[in-house]
Amino acid sequence: MRLLGKRVLVTGSSRGIGAEIAKLFASEGATVVVNYRTSRAEAESVVRSITGRKGKAFAIGADVSDPASVASMFSGVMERLGGLDILVNNAGLSDSSIWNAKVQEITLEMWRRVFAVDAFGTFLCTQGALPLMKRGASVVNVASTPAIAGDRDGIVYAAAKGSVVTMTKMLAKNLAPRVRINCMVFGSFGTTWVDWLDKETAASYKAAIPMKRFGSPKEAAALALFLASDESSFITGQTIVIDGGEVLH
Repeated sequence: MRLLGKRVLVTGSSRGIGAEIAKLFASEGATVVVNYRTSRAEAESVVRSITGRKGKAFAIGADVSDPASVASMFSGVMERLGGLDILVNNAGLSDSSIWNAKVQEITLEMWRRVFAVDAFGTFLCTQGALPLMKRGASVVNVASTPAIAGDRDGIVYAAAKGSVVTMTKMLAKNLAPRVRINCMVFGSFGTTWVDWLDKETAASYKAAIPMKRFGSPKEAAALALFLASDESSFITGQTIVIDGGEVLH
Protein backbone atom coordinates (compact mmCIF):
# COMPACT_ATOMS: atom_id res chain seq x y z
CA MET A 1 0.00 0.00 0.00
CA ARG A 2 1.44 3.32 -1.09
CA LEU A 3 -0.16 5.50 1.63
CA LEU A 4 -0.21 3.10 4.57
CA GLY A 5 -0.65 5.04 7.80
CA LYS A 6 -0.86 8.43 6.08
CA ARG A 7 -3.37 11.05 7.22
CA VAL A 8 -5.08 12.82 4.34
CA LEU A 9 -7.51 15.70 3.85
CA VAL A 10 -9.23 16.04 0.48
CA THR A 11 -11.24 19.25 0.16
CA GLY A 12 -14.45 19.16 -1.87
CA SER A 13 -14.52 15.36 -1.81
CA SER A 14 -18.22 14.63 -1.44
CA ARG A 15 -18.56 13.98 -5.18
CA GLY A 16 -16.79 13.78 -8.52
CA ILE A 17 -13.02 13.71 -8.73
CA GLY A 18 -12.60 14.55 -5.06
CA ALA A 19 -14.65 11.52 -4.04
CA GLU A 20 -12.59 9.26 -6.30
CA ILE A 21 -9.38 10.62 -4.79
CA ALA A 22 -10.68 9.98 -1.27
CA LYS A 23 -11.68 6.40 -2.11
CA LEU A 24 -8.42 5.59 -3.87
CA PHE A 25 -6.27 7.04 -1.10
CA ALA A 26 -8.20 5.06 1.51
CA SER A 27 -7.73 1.86 -0.51
CA GLU A 28 -3.98 2.55 -0.39
CA GLY A 29 -3.98 2.60 3.41
CA ALA A 30 -4.61 6.25 4.27
CA THR A 31 -7.04 7.64 6.81
CA VAL A 32 -9.03 10.15 4.79
CA VAL A 33 -10.91 13.26 5.87
CA VAL A 34 -13.76 13.84 3.41
CA ASN A 35 -14.44 17.58 3.31
CA TYR A 36 -17.71 19.10 2.15
CA ARG A 37 -19.36 22.52 2.33
CA THR A 38 -23.09 21.75 2.08
CA SER A 39 -23.30 18.19 0.73
CA ARG A 40 -23.16 16.35 4.06
CA ALA A 41 -25.27 13.39 2.90
CA GLU A 42 -23.03 12.84 -0.12
CA ALA A 43 -19.89 13.14 2.00
CA GLU A 44 -21.23 10.58 4.46
CA SER A 45 -21.97 8.31 1.50
CA VAL A 46 -18.33 8.54 0.41
CA VAL A 47 -17.26 7.70 3.97
CA ARG A 48 -19.55 4.66 4.05
CA SER A 49 -18.14 3.51 0.73
CA ILE A 50 -14.66 3.65 2.24
CA THR A 51 -15.44 2.10 5.60
CA GLY A 52 -17.54 -0.59 3.91
CA ARG A 53 -14.31 -1.76 2.29
CA LYS A 54 -12.47 -1.74 5.64
CA GLY A 55 -10.93 1.66 4.97
CA LYS A 56 -10.65 4.58 7.38
CA ALA A 57 -12.45 7.87 6.81
CA PHE A 58 -14.66 10.51 8.36
CA ALA A 59 -16.42 13.61 7.04
CA ILE A 60 -15.91 17.18 8.15
CA GLY A 61 -17.80 20.24 6.96
CA ALA A 62 -16.03 23.50 6.15
CA ASP A 63 -16.19 26.37 3.70
CA VAL A 64 -12.65 26.67 2.32
CA SER A 65 -13.21 30.34 1.44
CA ASP A 66 -13.90 31.25 5.10
CA PRO A 67 -10.78 31.61 7.29
CA ALA A 68 -12.68 30.80 10.50
CA SER A 69 -14.24 27.71 8.95
CA VAL A 70 -10.85 26.54 7.66
CA ALA A 71 -9.28 27.06 11.09
CA SER A 72 -12.05 25.03 12.70
CA MET A 73 -11.57 22.24 10.15
CA PHE A 74 -7.87 21.90 10.84
CA SER A 75 -8.48 22.05 14.57
CA GLY A 76 -10.81 19.09 14.14
CA VAL A 77 -8.28 17.24 11.99
CA MET A 78 -5.59 17.78 14.62
CA GLU A 79 -7.88 16.63 17.40
CA ARG A 80 -8.84 13.41 15.62
CA LEU A 81 -5.65 12.54 13.75
CA GLY A 82 -2.86 14.35 15.59
CA GLY A 83 -1.41 15.72 12.36
CA LEU A 84 -1.61 15.61 8.58
CA ASP A 85 0.61 14.06 5.92
CA ILE A 86 -1.22 14.92 2.69
CA LEU A 87 -3.52 17.75 1.61
CA VAL A 88 -5.39 17.69 -1.69
CA ASN A 89 -6.84 21.12 -2.53
CA ASN A 90 -9.64 19.87 -4.77
CA ALA A 91 -12.51 22.18 -3.73
CA GLY A 92 -13.70 24.52 -6.47
CA LEU A 93 -16.74 26.60 -7.30
CA SER A 94 -19.01 25.22 -10.02
CA ASP A 95 -21.37 27.65 -11.76
CA SER A 96 -22.37 27.38 -15.42
CA SER A 97 -23.48 31.02 -15.64
CA ILE A 98 -20.02 32.22 -14.68
CA TRP A 99 -18.31 29.70 -16.95
CA ASN A 100 -20.39 30.75 -19.97
CA ALA A 101 -20.42 34.50 -19.27
CA LYS A 102 -19.13 36.69 -22.10
CA VAL A 103 -16.64 39.46 -21.42
CA GLN A 104 -19.26 42.21 -21.13
CA GLU A 105 -21.38 40.05 -18.81
CA ILE A 106 -18.66 39.33 -16.26
CA THR A 107 -19.08 41.16 -12.95
CA LEU A 108 -16.71 41.85 -10.10
CA GLU A 109 -18.88 39.65 -7.90
CA MET A 110 -18.19 36.72 -10.21
CA TRP A 111 -14.46 37.29 -9.74
CA ARG A 112 -14.90 37.45 -5.97
CA ARG A 113 -16.96 34.24 -5.81
CA VAL A 114 -14.60 32.13 -7.89
CA PHE A 115 -11.35 33.45 -6.45
CA ALA A 116 -12.68 33.05 -2.90
CA VAL A 117 -12.92 29.29 -3.35
CA ASP A 118 -10.44 28.31 -6.05
CA ALA A 119 -7.55 30.64 -5.22
CA PHE A 120 -8.02 31.94 -1.69
CA GLY A 121 -9.36 28.59 -0.50
CA THR A 122 -6.32 26.77 -1.86
CA PHE A 123 -4.03 29.15 0.00
CA LEU A 124 -6.01 29.14 3.25
CA CYS A 125 -6.07 25.35 3.39
CA THR A 126 -2.37 25.06 2.59
CA GLN A 127 -1.60 27.65 5.24
CA GLY A 128 -3.80 25.85 7.76
CA ALA A 129 -2.28 22.45 7.01
CA LEU A 130 1.37 23.42 7.42
CA PRO A 131 1.47 23.47 11.24
CA LEU A 132 0.10 19.91 11.19
CA MET A 133 2.70 18.63 8.73
CA LYS A 134 6.17 17.18 9.22
CA ARG A 135 9.04 16.68 6.80
CA GLY A 136 7.97 14.52 3.88
CA ALA A 137 4.40 15.85 3.68
CA SER A 138 2.78 16.58 0.33
CA VAL A 139 0.25 19.08 -1.00
CA VAL A 140 -1.57 18.51 -4.30
CA ASN A 141 -3.37 21.44 -5.93
CA VAL A 142 -5.83 21.48 -8.83
CA ALA A 143 -5.90 23.74 -11.89
CA SER A 144 -7.23 23.37 -15.44
CA THR A 145 -5.84 23.68 -18.94
CA PRO A 146 -7.40 27.07 -19.82
CA ALA A 147 -5.11 28.50 -17.12
CA ILE A 148 -2.05 27.58 -19.18
CA ALA A 149 -3.35 27.50 -22.75
CA GLY A 150 -6.28 29.94 -22.79
CA ASP A 151 -9.82 29.36 -24.05
CA ARG A 152 -12.89 31.32 -25.09
CA ASP A 153 -15.05 30.25 -22.14
CA GLY A 154 -14.40 30.22 -18.41
CA ILE A 155 -12.36 33.42 -18.25
CA VAL A 156 -12.82 33.91 -14.51
CA TYR A 157 -12.13 30.26 -13.72
CA ALA A 158 -9.00 30.21 -15.86
CA ALA A 159 -7.65 33.29 -14.09
CA ALA A 160 -8.30 31.76 -10.67
CA LYS A 161 -6.66 28.50 -11.65
CA GLY A 162 -3.76 30.42 -13.15
CA SER A 163 -3.15 31.90 -9.72
CA VAL A 164 -3.12 28.36 -8.29
CA VAL A 165 -0.41 27.37 -10.78
CA THR A 166 1.72 30.37 -9.77
CA MET A 167 0.99 29.82 -6.08
CA THR A 168 2.18 26.23 -6.40
CA LYS A 169 5.54 27.32 -7.79
CA MET A 170 6.03 30.04 -5.19
CA LEU A 171 5.07 27.82 -2.25
CA ALA A 172 7.27 24.99 -3.51
CA LYS A 173 10.28 27.28 -3.19
CA ASN A 174 9.17 28.37 0.27
CA LEU A 175 8.28 24.98 1.68
CA ALA A 176 11.06 22.74 0.32
CA PRO A 177 12.56 20.50 1.51
CA ARG A 178 10.05 19.93 4.32
CA VAL A 179 6.87 19.84 2.22
CA ARG A 180 6.39 19.11 -1.47
CA ILE A 181 3.63 20.87 -3.42
CA ASN A 182 2.52 20.13 -6.98
CA CYS A 183 -0.42 20.98 -9.19
CA MET A 184 -2.59 18.73 -11.35
CA VAL A 185 -3.84 20.54 -14.45
CA PHE A 186 -7.04 18.94 -15.70
CA GLY A 187 -8.27 18.96 -19.25
CA SER A 188 -11.82 17.87 -20.08
CA PHE A 189 -13.10 15.30 -17.62
CA GLY A 190 -16.46 13.56 -17.49
CA THR A 191 -17.83 15.34 -14.43
CA THR A 192 -20.91 17.51 -13.80
CA TRP A 193 -19.67 20.40 -15.96
CA VAL A 194 -20.41 18.27 -19.04
CA ASP A 195 -24.10 18.80 -18.22
CA TRP A 196 -23.59 22.48 -19.09
CA LEU A 197 -22.85 21.55 -22.71
CA ASP A 198 -25.24 20.71 -25.53
CA LYS A 199 -24.48 17.59 -27.56
CA GLU A 200 -22.83 19.53 -30.36
CA THR A 201 -20.52 21.40 -28.03
CA ALA A 202 -19.64 18.25 -26.10
CA ALA A 203 -18.80 16.51 -29.37
CA SER A 204 -16.56 19.41 -30.43
CA TYR A 205 -14.69 19.22 -27.10
CA LYS A 206 -14.04 15.51 -27.60
CA ALA A 207 -12.96 16.05 -31.19
CA ALA A 208 -10.25 18.46 -29.99
CA ILE A 209 -8.75 15.80 -27.71
CA PRO A 210 -6.28 13.44 -29.40
CA MET A 211 -7.56 10.59 -27.19
CA LYS A 212 -11.10 11.39 -28.49
CA ARG A 213 -12.79 11.14 -25.09
CA PHE A 214 -13.17 12.88 -21.77
CA GLY A 215 -10.97 11.79 -18.89
CA SER A 216 -12.44 9.78 -16.03
CA PRO A 217 -12.34 10.80 -12.34
CA LYS A 218 -10.42 7.58 -11.61
CA GLU A 219 -7.64 8.67 -13.97
CA ALA A 220 -7.40 12.00 -12.16
CA ALA A 221 -7.28 10.18 -8.80
CA ALA A 222 -4.42 8.01 -10.05
CA LEU A 223 -2.33 11.12 -10.79
CA ALA A 224 -3.18 12.57 -7.37
CA LEU A 225 -2.00 9.34 -5.74
CA PHE A 226 1.33 9.51 -7.55
CA LEU A 227 1.92 13.13 -6.56
CA ALA A 228 0.90 12.50 -2.95
CA SER A 229 2.98 9.36 -2.50
CA ASP A 230 6.72 8.86 -2.03
CA GLU A 231 6.90 7.70 -5.64
CA SER A 232 7.15 11.39 -6.57
CA SER A 233 9.55 12.29 -3.74
CA PHE A 234 11.85 14.32 -6.06
CA ILE A 235 9.02 16.27 -7.69
CA THR A 236 7.89 19.65 -6.35
CA GLY A 237 6.63 22.93 -7.80
CA GLN A 238 5.44 21.22 -10.96
CA THR A 239 2.26 21.52 -13.01
CA ILE A 240 1.38 18.07 -14.32
CA VAL A 241 -1.09 18.19 -17.21
CA ILE A 242 -3.60 15.35 -17.61
CA ASP A 243 -5.74 16.13 -20.63
CA GLY A 244 -5.53 13.36 -23.25
CA GLY A 245 -3.08 15.47 -25.25
CA GLU A 246 -5.44 18.41 -25.71
CA VAL A 247 -2.96 21.23 -25.11
CA LEU A 248 0.36 19.38 -25.39
CA HIS A 249 1.87 21.64 -22.73
